[in-house]
Amino acid sequence: MPILSGDVKLLAAERLLDTPDGGGRMTGHVVVDGQSNNLFPDISELDRTYGRVALRKTFVGVLTDSTDSYYGAHAIVAEAPSDPRVSVTLFTTRSWTDRREAARDRVERYLARGVKWPGQLLERQLTGQRAITLLLKPADPLPRVGQALVLVQDEAKPTELEQYVRVTRITTTEREFTVSEGGGTVKFSAIVATCEISDPLRYDFEGPSPSNRDDVSAKAALRDTIVANAAVYYGIAPTVAEAKVGDLRVQVPGLFGQLVPSAQSETPLVDLNAAGQAVPLLESGSGVLTYTANGQVASGRNLYLGNPLVPGSLRIAGAGYTFTDAAGQLKSGASTIGTVDYARGLVAFKDGTPGFGGDFQVGFRPAGAPVRVADTAAIAVAQENRGYAYTITLSPPPQPGALIVSYMAQGKWYDLRDQGDGAIRGTDSSFGAGTLDYVTGSVILTTGALPDANTAILFSWGTAASYFNRVGAPVEPPTVRHTVEHPGVAPGTLRITWTDGAHQRVATDDGHGIIVGDGSGTVRYARGELVVRPAVLPAGGAEFAIDYQWGPPQEATFAHPLRNADGTVTVRLPQTDIRPNTVELEFNLLIENYAAISGTPAEMQVVQRVDPIKIARDTGGGFDGAVVGRIDYATGTVIFRPDATVNVPFARYSVQQLGWTVEGSERRPVYRNTFSHWEYKPTGAAMPIDESGYVKVRYRSNDAANAATETVTLAQLEVDLTDRYAEAIVPGSVRFGLGGKVYVDRLGTLVTDINANTGAGTQAGTIDYASGRALLTVWQPGAGGVVSMQSLLTELGGQPVDEVTFRVPAAPVRPGSLQIRAVPLTGGQITATANGDGTIAAAGLLGTVDYQTGVVRIRFGRFVPAAGREAEIWYSADAVRNGQIFQPLPVRADTLRFNAVAFTYLPLSADVLGLDPVRLPLDGRVPIFRPGDVAVVHHTATTPFPDNARQGHTLDVGRVRLSALRVLDANGKPVSTDLYATDLDAGTVTLRALPAGLALPLMAEHRIEDMGLVSDTQINGVLTLTRPLTHDYPARESRVSSALIIGDLQARAHTLFAQQTWTGEWKDVRIGANTIAQYNETVYPVEVTNRGAIEERWALIFTNTNEFRVVGESVGQIAVGNTATDLAPVNPETHAPYFTLRAGGWGSGWAAGNVLRLSTAAANFPVWVARTTLQGPATQTNDSFQIQIRGDIDR
Repeated sequence: MPILSGDVKLLAAERLLDTPDGGGRMTGHVVVDGQSNNLFPDISELDRTYGRVALRKTFVGVLTDSTDSYYGAHAIVAEAPSDPRVSVTLFTTRSWTDRREAARDRVERYLARGVKWPGQLLERQLTGQRAITLLLKPADPLPRVGQALVLVQDEAKPTELEQYVRVTRITTTEREFTVSEGGGTVKFSAIVATCEISDPLRYDFEGPSPSNRDDVSAKAALRDTIVANAAVYYGIAPTVAEAKVGDLRVQVPGLFGQLVPSAQSETPLVDLNAAGQAVPLLESGSGVLTYTANGQVASGRNLYLGNPLVPGSLRIAGAGYTFTDAAGQLKSGASTIGTVDYARGLVAFKDGTPGFGGDFQVGFRPAGAPVRVADTAAIAVAQENRGYAYTITLSPPPQPGALIVSYMAQGKWYDLRDQGDGAIRGTDSSFGAGTLDYVTGSVILTTGALPDANTAILFSWGTAASYFNRVGAPVEPPTVRHTVEHPGVAPGTLRITWTDGAHQRVATDDGHGIIVGDGSGTVRYARGELVVRPAVLPAGGAEFAIDYQWGPPQEATFAHPLRNADGTVTVRLPQTDIRPNTVELEFNLLIENYAAISGTPAEMQVVQRVDPIKIARDTGGGFDGAVVGRIDYATGTVIFRPDATVNVPFARYSVQQLGWTVEGSERRPVYRNTFSHWEYKPTGAAMPIDESGYVKVRYRSNDAANAATETVTLAQLEVDLTDRYAEAIVPGSVRFGLGGKVYVDRLGTLVTDINANTGAGTQAGTIDYASGRALLTVWQPGAGGVVSMQSLLTELGGQPVDEVTFRVPAAPVRPGSLQIRAVPLTGGQITATANGDGTIAAAGLLGTVDYQTGVVRIRFGRFVPAAGREAEIWYSADAVRNGQIFQPLPVRADTLRFNAVAFTYLPLSADVLGLDPVRLPLDGRVPIFRPGDVAVVHHTATTPFPDNARQGHTLDVGRVRLSALRVLDANGKPVSTDLYATDLDAGTVTLRALPAGLALPLMAEHRIEDMGLVSDTQINGVLTLTRPLTHDYPARESRVSSALIIGDLQARAHTLFAQQTWTGEWKDVRIGANTIAQYNETVYPVEVTNRGAIEERWALIFTNTNEFRVVGESVGQIAVGNTATDLAPVNPETHAPYFTLRAGGWGSGWAAGNVLRLSTAAANFPVWVARTTLQGPATQTNDSFQIQIRGDIDR
């Protein structure tokens, strides 16, 4: 007998309750269509106030006494609740016996553990805390507000504990730590981040003590989370646009359905860096640095190199082994034996690495790792260019390890990073991959998922544009500096003596400001400033005896003196008879116009006009040693030329297309004037002719001299590493040799004698990164004073940008709340606030913000007529649009700041909600439409019967090719199908009878539909189908339902086999030996029906030669039987046999302990229904939703 529509039922589980034991196995109780509270109870006032998730387990069942197949079964939410604050979703665990507790765990597994978060969980975090504390390196990322993290205690151990937490607020502070390590102390600076969380900690988590290493052992660790989406959800949404016959697309409001209630709140985001930070690795040496180290190369050990290094340059070699690096991994041949942290210069050997000791050779190319404001670019993703592959050329090219690529798919951001070898990867291979060419800046990207339309692919990277490798610049020997008590030193009278071991050392001045003898240096007689460079390094604590004669110096100041006809300036000192070699001349200069010299407009110059001061002395030791004038000692007349040539750095730009943007409905290329490098250029400078000009002269007249003696105790030596450059040193890039020792810098201190395995060393001084001066307190006495630079990277501040793309760390953003501010290169400040439509405009600034995704794109400048500007350095014919071109007005990247207000969601109690919201999306929404899903597009309407309708009346509903048609009474309840006949193709229904008591008038409810496979989804709710629509669907009245695919439903018996003994294990293959006796399944197949069979594995366990117990894996023992009679244990829920075994099938030879195993497949399927109630008052007194079970039968 074929399956009839009344044979397919929705059946209730054992317990329709929101208790941990709710759910369970299928019962025979039918969920009656149209009956109030047939599945869920009423919604309480507390549910309306707080929100609630109710879960109910049901079964789609075919109740026939045959095994006919219900083909292609699937279930949909055919009608949503009328109350907009109530939603329904379907999902399945594919378990016929699970209860609510297990289903809840499946739902909550939307998030799973990801990679370890950079840094450390700082020390002990106590039960009940509503905040956790992290210790991060300066370049480590901060968790975002709203981000979910997982704390794990005793990972992979029997005592493991975990808790998922959501960050609600973050505060940071930078602190300096001093820790004991390797018998010494190590200082380091780190970021202490306090993350407030939505729920209190349920356990204690034991983090490590402060350490400058991330690999310290700890009981507890912090991990990121990834979307596992263990449960897949199905729901319904209305259409927002009309769809016509032949269309392949329909549009719904979004791809998500509400699973968990969420209370929205606002979080202010204040004074955030718009461009973010990058840590490029820049070569700071002169090739491969090789040295001999002593230590242990062994399992679990570390190797400290002292400096960052260029990826791919490391080589460690000892007796019988050679290791190299590749993409952050340490390799021994093809095997990975450890990791390499390039930015920290740290090699960590994995567990299981063979042990080696003694001396070994280390070679690498030193690098600097500056933390700098990132350059940014973006590719706008529109419907036309959506795909998996993207290319872009970034200028200036990113440095190794400094590129981050971000894209949004299905409403979630994914990050990919350059690994230092040109390979771009995510923390999971499914996120995507790509390659980067460090020479050309070309990026080839393949995303792991199709990016959402109307979003952007963001690129953020660090470059070498502001940096200089100064390792080859000469460095003077260590210096002893001293200013004598009495300025006005008489030339030729200075004598300095000191003891160097058994040697007496002497140095004197030559009368012209030069120190000669056992040391070199200079003396400024007028000021009494001494610079002495001993030829041999003296011991610390050595005493320098200084003998000299002196007389009071005079100083005369001349305000804005006039020039002579030949351009010189004459000043006359108040005294005459001036003493030779005591005159020092000082005057100020102004550098000529930058724009005229460099060709770069003033508004694009990073270094603004500077007033240098020139010093000249009559000893020949003046500015650059050049002759600037002459002096008549007898009359005190000084004549000089107040001009000079200085080297000034100029910003250079490159003009090229860098990314794409969307303006209106059009996708356009973005042309940027990118800061590419610095160029030093000789520039004229002259004393100003206005009131700002001045001249100062210091001198001595020929009066008597006084004798003086001073003693100086040597406590430190000074080394000026950047004597010839006004550039700052990049922290972490300093490495130099002196007297057999090697010095490296760590956070402003100099360290020597570093232990290769622990990184601990002797603190040997300090370094001023701004001035480049290093002060040594530890050195090797008796050694030579030659400084050998091995690594040195410097920088010029002031990174200009004329375009920036970034995303607000929390989204969506409240419209109108985004405020941008920046400082132009010309000074002042630009401030702009976004409009409600997302546009940003102000004088010198244009941009947009997508409030939903938080993506912001801003250009600094203005559109001007292109005509007449062809000679400008920022001009490009390709960038001209409608006769206009964008004129850049760059700003300083480190001044880019923004404020915004983001929408976040209040933490709600898991006990009240019924689900733990931390492991679910922040807004409580889950995808209900995905590529590969089956979608049903449908429209339901009603047509009333006339009041005079009688038996035999035929109603035409006005449309044909219906998918369903039923008759409802005046109360909206379905009328028995025995009372009418339908013709779906013709769109008619004929009444067969009108029995007394039927509530009139009647109504015909009819539906048209199309079913198709979803090939693509967009974040704006556009669904692309693989087959065209065959009906017209009006907007807002039509619905799209995603289908939970069940498959063919048909009862059957399978996997029958015998085994000699029962082990208690339920497996689908024989355990142990076979039996001599067998059951003849060929002649006497196991008989089942759709009504009686359940999803179960059965064991018939013999208690003697012909009697046995019938045991089910989930139902337990249900019967006893024997080989002489037919076995047909009855299913008490449906009153039909679970299965039937005929007595004729039993062979002889059965023995006690033998087992006949068989399995049955049910013609039913478990479906969980989630009803979500959002906060707010009810809009309906009585409400309902409709679940439709669909499939086909053999006709």
